[in-house]
Amino acid sequence: MSTKRKFIESHWLTFAIKGVISMIAGLCMMLTSKTEISYLTQIVGWTMVGLSIIELSNCVHRSRRKHNIGFALFLGLLELAIAVFLLLAVVPGMGTENLTWIRIEILAAYVLFASIVTIIMGFKSFDNMTDRFMWVVNGMIGCVLAFVISADNGLSELTHIKVFGTYLMINGLTDLFFGIHSKDEMAELHAERAKQRTKKGSKK
Repeated sequence: MSTKRKFIESHWLTFAIKGVISMIAGLCMMLTSKTEISYLTQIVGWTMVGLSIIELSNCVHRSRRKHNIGFALFLGLLELAIAVFLLLAVVPGMGTENLTWIRIEILAAYVLFASIVTIIMGFKSFDNMTDRFMWVVNGMIGCVLAFVISADNGLSELTHIKVFGTYLMINGLTDLFFGIHSKDEMAELHAERAKQRTKKGSKK
């Protein structure tokens, strides 16, 4: 087992709770019968608020354990900024339709960024091949969905938002599974590190 897990060495509940939030939001967006873009935008915005709160709470946990909080803090603030823009942004002189497309492009950029980071972490942070495969495949699917959200102008605004819901659903499943799986792995990791510290102490 790798002893250099960095960001993914967060509390397992961080991933599990974010996974549940993402899955519920994704299902709502994919299965709702409502077609108002403003309604779906509200779902996305409040989902990002929830994800941000969990990530910022993760910073507190990581700081208590003397882990680096840089990336967790950046991700939490990024999600909060997107949420505020989705929920509150008003651009003078810009119609609602143009503002909607700006929101969609921001979501596409977020999905692309998060997916690339997921792929990098999958390769760099795991010795366990199941975890690595899960994170890398999740990131690759996310990259494809990001380009669909951004590039396919033939789709309606509603479809773009529902594609983002698909991303949330897939990402939520990955986070939830990893969070549950990580609980046991972290116990093994801490035991391994304790053993290494004992060996170093005995050598001295």
